[in-house]
Amino acid sequence: MKRLRYRFDNLVSRGAWAMIGLLAVVALVMAVIGATAILVLAPRPTDLPSALWSGLMRTMSPVMVTRDTGSPLFLASMLVLGLAGIVIFSTLIGLIKTGLDRKLARLRKGRSQVLEHDHIVVLGWSEQVFLILSEFAVANASRGKTCVAVLAEQDRVSMEEAVRDRVDLPRHLRVVCRTGNPTDPIDVAIVSPERAHAVIVLGSEDDDSDARTIKSLLALGAAGVGAGVQVVAGVRDPHNLAVARLAGGENAQIIDVDEISARIMVQTCLHAGLSTVYRNLLGFQGDEVYFHPPGELAGMKFGDALLALENCSLIGLECEGRIILNPAGETLVCADDRLIVIADDDSTEPVRASADVDEEAIATTGEHGPVARRVLVLGWNDCGAAIVTEFDRYMRQGSQVAVVADDSRMTSQVRTLSTRLGNLALTYDTQDVTRRDTLEALNLGGYDHVLILADDRISPHVADSRTLLTLLHVRDMSGSNGWRHSLVTEIVKDRDRRLVEITKVDDFIISSKITSLLMIQLAENPYRYRLFADLFDAGGQEIYIKPAEDYVRLSAPVSYATVVAAARAYDEVVIGYRSDRTATGLDEGGIILNPPKSSDVTFEPGDMVIVLAAG
Repeated sequence: MKRLRYRFDNLVSRGAWAMIGLLAVVALVMAVIGATAILVLAPRPTDLPSALWSGLMRTMSPVMVTRDTGSPLFLASMLVLGLAGIVIFSTLIGLIKTGLDRKLARLRKGRSQVLEHDHIVVLGWSEQVFLILSEFAVANASRGKTCVAVLAEQDRVSMEEAVRDRVDLPRHLRVVCRTGNPTDPIDVAIVSPERAHAVIVLGSEDDDSDARTIKSLLALGAAGVGAGVQVVAGVRDPHNLAVARLAGGENAQIIDVDEISARIMVQTCLHAGLSTVYRNLLGFQGDEVYFHPPGELAGMKFGDALLALENCSLIGLECEGRIILNPAGETLVCADDRLIVIADDDSTEPVRASADVDEEAIATTGEHGPVARRVLVLGWNDCGAAIVTEFDRYMRQGSQVAVVADDSRMTSQVRTLSTRLGNLALTYDTQDVTRRDTLEALNLGGYDHVLILADDRISPHVADSRTLLTLLHVRDMSGSNGWRHSLVTEIVKDRDRRLVEITKVDDFIISSKITSLLMIQLAENPYRYRLFADLFDAGGQEIYIKPAEDYVRLSAPVSYATVVAAARAYDEVVIGYRSDRTATGLDEGGIILNPPKSSDVTFEPGDMVIVLAAG
């Protein structure tokens, strides 16, 4: 009996299909027993095949017993046969239900294979996922159906519910969520990265972000991802860049998240409104950077070609694989070059311009030389040291930066930085910048720029709350005293940007959003890496926001082509302008990028021109 029970246990452990097979055998045995009873005890004689069929039917459908007649022994045997059939098929139904439940539970776990091709793979889960999905929905609107597969250590159902709640998905974009470890090659293989168009590796929100990112890059290699798949990832510590690039291979684009965030913060602090320009250029909902063949512009000088396109803003050339932004005006556009333009969409065909330039409206007396400035940094985080270093690279000798924060990291880092700076005089003070009395003692009116940093030691929600408190204090004090300085703040959560708008801050930065948009751009087109690297580098071509009166006359309509020609006198390329009269909210900030060359614009005092110029 023990051996029989042992064999039965082994059979059950094989799963539902083994049990169904056992029930089928039992049903056939009962059918044979029933056939024997029918042949021996039935009141009317019958042949063997009919008896077997009748026994099987009584096992499968016990209701047939109600129509039987004959001796009590025959009726009793048919009743036992019917009861056995009830037991057999009740067990079968239970097994089927259990199997379906297990299958649904497995599907809920998100462990089934993703059978897609040319899709987008996202490894990891954070607030960035929702932005990535929104941007890919816009980027692929003209390409038909697109699939994004997300692999993260989250419950599949909770991920799908979060996506439905936070993202308005169009019909052409399908999101597939799977549960697994993004650093495990076996789990990574679930989303078929080797057949993907691009893979984006998101960093975690803990101190081991870089280590997990590098391990995910190694897992992609182990999962069979080849050179045909574009891999994009970000690291926070610049010392890990070389290791990450080694782990990712030749097809991986690795960005330094904190360094790029620091550069954008510094540039935006010195030129309020610049973050809006970057969001427009990096996002897919407005004008973006594209590459086009030269067409009719082949053979023209770059300076002349600037005015030749009505619906595109020419900013550079790709020549023999090299990205050249804002080349010299005498540079010839070759037939095998590619134009680097700002356009509305990748399907936009350049149209020749016919707008005239009003030479009399051009003003070329603006002072473009750098001046020494005073900057106040309120708060500190992991990007603080990189931000101070970038200020030293961007600002003229004799400039001053003062840091005030209640952060022990700041004290040691600032002391180390002070010995390495070449242009800045750096001072610091340990104070709580959310207190009104602390801010009143700082003489805010003596600074040209004020930058408020979010505290990364606390939760994003609390950090943004403290940032808003400091921001409101500074805004109130500046308004009451008539102080004129640019005020730029960093926020952590994109959801809080509407609250920042109410404070009428000059500009705000969501560093994670900027870096996410950059990763999406690189996933769509890896050639953009060198372009944006040049834009974000203090030694390359940069975007500036300068007074309009330095270029054209004010309070009189001029064609946009005239503005382009005026900037060329400074060896600059105009890509748009900013006017408070066109502002529809802080998210746009009055920024107009790539207007038609033939359009007229009337500049007033305070309006600005957005240009690409040497750093």
